[in-house]
Amino acid sequence: MAQLTRRAKKDLDDLPAVLATKATGIIRRIDNEPHLGKKLVGPLRGKRSVRLGRSHRIIYTASDGKVIVLTISHRRDAYR
Repeated sequence: MAQLTRRAKKDLDDLPAVLATKATGIIRRIDNEPHLGKKLVGPLRGKRSVRLGRSHRIIYTASDGKVIVLTISHRRDAYR
């Protein structure tokens, strides 16, 4: 399965149960399809983002078949 940073693990634990379950499913899907998310530009270049519901995002990197989830946060905070 994809690796989660310490911050991503904390973010996952802090999510409501419904979103946490959905996030786990999306992370499994990302692990199978690393290029699923949208490529980010600017300071987040090289990272990808996938939507988690309407207002949350999962930010991750994917290279050489290895996926690392960096953060799972509200959209207003995810791109900072």
